[in-house]
Amino acid sequence: MENALVSAGDYLIESSGRQKTIEALLLTCVGVAIYDRSAGVGGLCHILLPDADGRDTAWQPKSYASSCLALFVDDLLKQGANARGLEAVVAGGALGLPFSRHDLNLDLGGRTCECVYRFLKRHAIPVKKSEAGGCFGMKIRLNCLTWQVEIEHFAQGELFPKEIIKPSPIQIRQAIITAKPIPQITLKLIRLLRSGNYDIAGIAQEVSRDQVLSAKVISYCNSAYLNMPEKIDSIERATLLLGEIRLLEIVIVSSLQAFFESQEGGYSLLRGGLFKHSLAVASLTKIIALRKLRNDVATAYTAGLLHDIGKVVLDQYVAESRPMFYNIADERGEDLISVEKEAFATDHQEIAKELAEIWNLPENLREAVSLHHCPEKATCSPELVHAVYIADLLASWFLAGVELEKINTVNLAARLRRIGLEVADIPSIVSQAPWNEFMYL
Repeated sequence: MENALVSAGDYLIESSGRQKTIEALLLTCVGVAIYDRSAGVGGLCHILLPDADGRDTAWQPKSYASSCLALFVDDLLKQGANARGLEAVVAGGALGLPFSRHDLNLDLGGRTCECVYRFLKRHAIPVKKSEAGGCFGMKIRLNCLTWQVEIEHFAQGELFPKEIIKPSPIQIRQAIITAKPIPQITLKLIRLLRSGNYDIAGIAQEVSRDQVLSAKVISYCNSAYLNMPEKIDSIERATLLLGEIRLLEIVIVSSLQAFFESQEGGYSLLRGGLFKHSLAVASLTKIIALRKLRNDVATAYTAGLLHDIGKVVLDQYVAESRPMFYNIADERGEDLISVEKEAFATDHQEIAKELAEIWNLPENLREAVSLHHCPEKATCSPELVHAVYIADLLASWFLAGVELEKINTVNLAARLRRIGLEVADIPSIVSQAPWNEFMYL
């Protein structure tokens, strides 16, 4: 049966009668399935935020509960659904773990659920099933042939081993030594960005020499996610239409995609999860940098993209005991770093520090990859490291189900203030991210 995944801030509708399922992965976000059995029309809506409160600087109507649902229902009716025959199922809106009083005060998931229920009540759409709130991520799946809706928790059905299978220090050391190297062109671009002295024409020429990378960059540029008005058929034309900084970002992303690729089963909860999560963190770090930081946005983007390089080394060991990782984190309310420490006597930050030294990354990026869970320890670029921490947290909330990640939020408010932000600024940051791009790449 064909399966389609709905990205955050979007919806999908099916009316063809095909054997197809539509699903969404949820934590803080809210998923709403609405369908008309008699008409054979239905779909799934994946909502990021409650109603806009005037703080948001970018208006993306599919991100907000009422506006997204209004568009969704209107499209259902246009495709043949009868307003009187509509039924709904609601899921998601969790807090996640671990959480602090700041999460409880913000409660984006709970507020989004309230907006959803108000909309459904106002439009007389009965809620046939609801599983919202709580602390854990879940999946909602709509069968477009039977119009049955299933809701399940991410770890449901997995058998927990009695204990985590722990590699020896020698095995960890060998894994670091044999880790796949970061592409040379990525390192070159990072150093050029750091110096601020780069020739975009020279970079374009170098990319053009690498046929595989050049094809990836051009394919990315012509994707539906960028929605360019004209077809891009060369690196030179990409530079002209996209601008230097955006092209540099795309080149770095394209060169790193293979580095992050891993099969589902370790940190990734779906294929390519590490890469998708890293893309989201890169974009969110850039958004924060544009608002608050003195760092250039290309460096901020790169820091977010590289922040989880240590997980590439540990991924194979997490795969052997992933359900147990879930079990410990959920039952004890511990963050991922604590679970890694217990299992491996190290964590992905410490390993990232070693990799950054081996690859001779600039000091600001070394701090970003090795201190993003404890940004107060940063001395070279503390604002950048705080921005990566915040972006990492938001990605774990709003891009649920792509990667195993639980982040401590006890110091969230203080860390936001460190770069001039407040908890109330979070919705406006989230609303500006291109969530579709992360899931569909």
